[in-house]
Amino acid sequence: MNKRVSMLQLMLVLFAVFVFITLTDISLLFGAVLLPFAVYFLVNLKHQSNYHFWLTFVSFLIPAALLLSPDAWVWFVVLYIVATVVHHTLKKNISQELALFYVTATLMLSFIGILNLLQGFGIIQPISDAYLDIRSWYLSQLEMYGTFAADLDTDIIRTSMDQIFINLPAYITVIAFLLALYTILMQRVLFSSSSVKMWNYCSFKDWAFPRLILYLFLILFVVSFFTTEGTTAQSTVSNLLIVVEWMLYLHGLSFSYFFFREKKLNVALSILLLIPLVILRPITLLIGLFEMIFRIRTLIQLKRK
Repeated sequence: MNKRVSMLQLMLVLFAVFVFITLTDISLLFGAVLLPFAVYFLVNLKHQSNYHFWLTFVSFLIPAALLLSPDAWVWFVVLYIVATVVHHTLKKNISQELALFYVTATLMLSFIGILNLLQGFGIIQPISDAYLDIRSWYLSQLEMYGTFAADLDTDIIRTSMDQIFINLPAYITVIAFLLALYTILMQRVLFSSSSVKMWNYCSFKDWAFPRLILYLFLILFVVSFFTTEGTTAQSTVSNLLIVVEWMLYLHGLSFSYFFFREKKLNVALSILLLIPLVILRPITLLIGLFEMIFRIRTLIQLKRK
């Protein structure tokens, strides 16, 4: 059932979307920063009137396609997709963690789909060709430095750059997760004084990935030794490993925060102690790995009882 939408609210939504797509046309970074705020206005509108929500979408769709660059127009479409997913998760009253998963998956699939569409229609240069141009330019710049370049192993640099390009889908997934986390947390702040019911909240210290992640990591780690470098199998395993490692990293951070709070440290000191663990990712990853193996969190909880 649609609620009454004031003209002022509708104008605010139109203005928010206009600012979002205008600044996104200038820089995609601006779009990433403004995404949660534009999502807030759209979700609030959709909560009151589904008709007006889609009316604003249609109102901008054709003008944006004619006046904006393709990447900015696509960001506009992604904005409405994300807003729809966020509204759906709120309507279904699911947990915040599951909402984070849905938004991450939406952004990740949107990013990869956008890149494929833009390449397919010839709007942008194929990513592989663009990467080869960047790599050639960078290596040529190193050679221009003469003596300094002689001290560098260009083969190692080239291999490292190739590996980063191969793992691009994994890095896109990580970026999608960070943007989804930023969007979800900002919705809590922006809707704090609203009647819209937020997701069921779970403290970061209680975040715990299932042990299936440990088994998946071990399987991928072993399989990686039997894949040939440069093959599709090796690329797939490498990308999956990066995503799973980030899950273990978050699990390690969550457990560390849980451990600090169990030791009765105040919140400010606990967060302060997390900063080195955020920076020292390999150590935090190992903490998450060992916690999953030995189930330290469960042992502490049982001991508490």
